[in-house]
Amino acid sequence: MGLLLACGLTGYGHAQIRGGAEMAKFEPGDLVLYQEDLSGMPIGAQVAGWEIIQGSYEVAEFQDRRWFRPLTYDTHILRRIRLPQEFSVEFTAYFFEPGNAELRVFLHTAKETQRLGPDGPAQVYLIVGRVDKLDGFKLRKRVRPSGVIYEDVAARGYDAYEGQGGFPADRPHRIALQVRGGQLALFFDGERVAITPFHPPAPIEAISFRFLSRSGHALPYKDRPALLGALRVAGYSQPVGRAAGGVFLYWALPVPEERLPRLFAQSQTLNGSLALDALRQRYGWKEVTLVVVPLPGNPFGSDAVQVQLQEAEAFVQKLREELEEARRVGGGLVIVGDGRDSRTERERKLLARTRALAFAAWLAQQGIGNQQDLLRLVAGGDAYEALYLVADNGGYEGIIY
Repeated sequence: MGLLLACGLTGYGHAQIRGGAEMAKFEPGDLVLYQEDLSGMPIGAQVAGWEIIQGSYEVAEFQDRRWFRPLTYDTHILRRIRLPQEFSVEFTAYFFEPGNAELRVFLHTAKETQRLGPDGPAQVYLIVGRVDKLDGFKLRKRVRPSGVIYEDVAARGYDAYEGQGGFPADRPHRIALQVRGGQLALFFDGERVAITPFHPPAPIEAISFRFLSRSGHALPYKDRPALLGALRVAGYSQPVGRAAGGVFLYWALPVPEERLPRLFAQSQTLNGSLALDALRQRYGWKEVTLVVVPLPGNPFGSDAVQVQLQEAEAFVQKLREELEEARRVGGGLVIVGDGRDSRTERERKLLARTRALAFAAWLAQQGIGNQQDLLRLVAGGDAYEALYLVADNGGYEGIIY
């Protein structure tokens, strides 16, 4: 009845549709892996760490900015950088009208970089450029394990979609690729223009850019190119979405990702976080992988989403099985409190510490972790945003203040 009344009040046939497309905002990664705005580079120079697959380029100035400027048609440059499972790639591009300048962007696995051709192979194949006095894009992704075979994901103002939409010309565009939660999203000047499931068979280990145009022109290519600048590549310190139960939960395993035990082989991993750095420093681990533990909800909160008893029991049973495997390889469980919904930094820390402790106490009640050891930690007066449960003895240690 309440739902019917609400529909009547909002006006029959005029209810507003609310979905991800309207709310989507680009969230750049907070763990910077590579950043280059070229502001400190002299004009005419090249940038260290970039491989020239073919052609030639230089640092040039245009509209008071520094850019990668190709000096010849079909210049292709590559940067090797291992990306975590969740990452963002941002860059600024400008396209000249003569010859309809074009930039192709590729994300490669290590195996794919061993046999590069004109268009890959790559897991992601993005084309951006000038098309008939408007700027546009086409996003493609690889869908077969062998051969360069791509699936067209989305396009605007490009190829079969020419004349439909497009973006304003004669201006720099900020373009971003975001991989989070198994989804690849493309943003063009802050607008999400494409999204697709994305599960590459191996980590992305390189990004490359190929400078082209859609048609010839009397001008040399260096005078009418696609320009590239303000490149930023980053990972995320937290997985996508809100923490369940006010915490994020991870298995910390002192092995590289490719040697994870079979029980964790298909799980989501996290390649960068403060917890990861803290564990490396405390235990001297050279190799460590954080495996994300999906939480069904809040098992102890009064006003949050309540977990059904059956779900909670299944979750605890699965956690016990994984605990045995973590003990076998010398790892443990990381509990990170989430305080992002607070108003001040002081409140955030207090909330994160309270939630981490509360969740650890709940686990101890389920027989996971040493309850007396947890009480000892509390009695010591130290407050931690992240706790580490040592699988071998069930003891707790604080790892992030």
